[in-house]
Amino acid sequence: MRVCETFLQNRGVLLGDHGYRGDPAAVEKSSTGGIVFYHYTHRSRLEEIVASGGLRARLPVLATDLTPEFEGCHYVEGLLNPYPNWFRGSYFGDLPLEMVRNVVGDYLLRVEVPCDFPGLYVVDHAHGFECKHVIRRGSPVLDIGYDCRTGHEVVRATVHSLIPAADYRGGHIAPGIQAIRKGKGITIPQWYISVSETQPRWTKCG
Repeated sequence: MRVCETFLQNRGVLLGDHGYRGDPAAVEKSSTGGIVFYHYTHRSRLEEIVASGGLRARLPVLATDLTPEFEGCHYVEGLLNPYPNWFRGSYFGDLPLEMVRNVVGDYLLRVEVPCDFPGLYVVDHAHGFECKHVIRRGSPVLDIGYDCRTGHEVVRATVHSLIPAADYRGGHIAPGIQAIRKGKGITIPQWYISVSETQPRWTKCG
């Protein structure tokens, strides 16, 4: 049996519990007990974010037989800290940083929401990066047997990795945040968003 079957057929299974080195990042708490996370964007999009009322969930969540509650849901992504350890030098080398710089953006927003804010999950991007590494670098890293020809398997494994942010205690290799809501629309209202005091300085990273 392929190792990846564990992540395809079960929900909430951690790569860190199967011999892989988990990232040490924890969910950040504010001084008032809220949850803090970070969102990369392009500076040119700030006006649009403010004018539209906040961060909009655009990407669809896969609803599997194990995650039926996500039927019709969409999400917006974030990070547990401004510059995660897994951006560079972890299992995937500089590939995550390359993807962020070229695709996600280089301007950092800080989000602080109440501790009971609905729809916040910690996700493990390592499943997706496994196939991205195969496609862009020519070889697997975790070597757990995903069929990367369509991407269907890693998408399923990624959604199975979702853990409510309030319950996350580590174990993901490349942890991030997903803010999920039914349908497309504003998932993080603008009053929870500010420009982060910490901004990326890519030239210091390589």
